Amino acid sequence: MKAVLVTGANGFVGHHLVRELAQNDIQVTAVGGPQIKATQSQGVHQYLTLDLRDPESSQKIDFSSVDGVIHLAGLASIVPSFEKPMDYISTNIGIETNLFEAALKQNVTPRFLVISSGMLYDPKAALPLTEASAVDPSSPYAVSKIGQEQMAHYYGYRGFECVVARPFNHIGPGQNLGFVVPDLTKQVVDFKNGLVKEVLVGNLDAKRDYTDVRDIVRAYRLMLEKGAAGATYNVCSGRALSGHDILDGILQAAGVDPVIKEDPSRMRPSDNPLIYGNHDKITAAIGWQPEMAIEATLVDVVADWQSRKT
Repeated sequence: MKAVLVTGANGFVGHHLVRELAQNDIQVTAVGGPQIKATQSQGVHQYLTLDLRDPESSQKIDFSSVDGVIHLAGLASIVPSFEKPMDYISTNIGIETNLFEAALKQNVTPRFLVISSGMLYDPKAALPLTEASAVDPSSPYAVSKIGQEQMAHYYGYRGFECVVARPFNHIGPGQNLGFVVPDLTKQVVDFKNGLVKEVLVGNLDAKRDYTDVRDIVRAYRLMLEKGAAGATYNVCSGRALSGHDILDGILQAAGVDPVIKEDPSRMRPSDNPLIYGNHDKITAAIGWQPEMAIEATLVDVVADWQSRKT
């Protein structure tokens, strides 16, 4: 793989992915939305500001200049999908469809890695979750991801080699607010800087499978290069951590011991108290397994927030 197109290159995962590809001597064409400043990530050969929801905009990509596509662009937060289900369905499935159709119109079929989600499994499925576990979406976001998988399957019949990734929770430096780790870390850093007197939390009992984003993007690179066409792979740690575990790691990394107070406005009942996956399939297929300890990840996350101006 010599040249790769990355959509959603300005996002949390996109920045890390561009760096991972560049460090492995892969030329990157990066695509970001018109509402976001063009990324300055090292290793970008070409940056395109495009609204991929528009089919004509997608045609501006020269698919003949890349060997593969890693498709990250789309709506990624679960909670807002309940309020705007049609936005999630039309955006996430529509962007992917536009990309495939644009490539077809150019008579080229680069290899595609489509990013799905580990959140589409049946909450009642036995643990750990494998790729063979039952799928039963519990949010419009999850429905949109199943739609993306099905479109990838369809375009396999149109001549594309498509691989599907099902990543579980991923964390690391550069992640913005709206997710549990950055939300907690910002408060802890604010406490350390004397800006707040306590840390407010919601439900920390739920246990989830967390992987460092730098391990995640390494998996994406290897999947695009070596994953079996038509295959789906979990990308996860195989280990469950509660919100309490995460907060303890953040506090230890920051070296503080603030008052922790439950905030009713942050409380959301968990429909599933325990979720974790199994990564045996991807390990056997391409040799990937997580390398970074989450404790070390949280040290980097705290350092990242301490370095931010806001």
